[in-house]
Amino acid sequence: MTTPLSAANPWISITSKDSCPVDPGRLSTVKDPAHTHWWRVSVTVALEAAERIEETLEALGALAVTRTDAADAPQFDGAVPDRPRWALQTISGLYPPEVDLPALKAHLMAVCRTGAQPVVERVADEDWELSGRAAFAPVRISNHLWVCPPWHGLADEKGLVQVVITPGIAFGTGTHATTQLCLAQLENRILKGRTVLDWGCGSGVLAVAALRLGASAATGVDLDPKALSASRENAALNGVADALSVCKPDEVSNREQYDIVVANILAGTVIDLAPTLDRHLAPDGILILSGLLVAQAARVQASFAQYNLTLSHREEWACLCGARIAR
Repeated sequence: MTTPLSAANPWISITSKDSCPVDPGRLSTVKDPAHTHWWRVSVTVALEAAERIEETLEALGALAVTRTDAADAPQFDGAVPDRPRWALQTISGLYPPEVDLPALKAHLMAVCRTGAQPVVERVADEDWELSGRAAFAPVRISNHLWVCPPWHGLADEKGLVQVVITPGIAFGTGTHATTQLCLAQLENRILKGRTVLDWGCGSGVLAVAALRLGASAATGVDLDPKALSASRENAALNGVADALSVCKPDEVSNREQYDIVVANILAGTVIDLAPTLDRHLAPDGILILSGLLVAQAARVQASFAQYNLTLSHREEWACLCGARIAR
């Protein structure tokens, strides 16, 4: 897995498809594996130039390349993953200390053609795995329910449920407000013997938590094969692998219904999925929807008019939960 260059910013690892007509050998030769520092070289450009800069950094021997939003304009995921479309992007490459910085900067300026100046920063070497672990501590959902990384479990106590999730590329470590809202709703339900559908399962945190809380079976659905793998691995960590099944959306049988359907995605996607989620919910089932802002809740509710949904929220994030209106 590519190491992020800055723990403070969300990052996306990119692999270039094409090469650039330069000789990376002129720029970098790693002579000593015991580096004390690295060089981070960054260029901020408009969207149309981002691909070109990314490919150039890769061709010049970058060990890792990242793209971050340079204008505080969040890009929300759609139903299908896509490359970042921020209007202004900072493209950064990580290089060993032996790199020829003047030559690298000259190549970047020639390729950029916008006058943007490369910014060079010295990055101290560290144990990236250990520093990454330090960023993930146990997350308290309630007095009885916690989400913990494998390396930081809590002491066993009667009535305490620990959901063990390995932080990785799939969404869902328990730190985001929408995950916490969904977990709180699951904990408030009597799950013993019930079935759960987690649509957009990510890391599998919601499906796994439901099983730990007493559900008899859960199904995780996601477009991303890596999310499905992460869900399987996390289910195994929690001893519920036999009760969890995972699949892609087109592999879910139209006839399958579940006692609880949860979708922690985004407002637009939830609205698009309204007929699908309704079809898979049993007649007396409970629907849990999140991934939406409080300002979007009314629009989502309108797409589920046949439900009596109540709203809970944490800061600007909302969760809708309820059953169908009795006829």
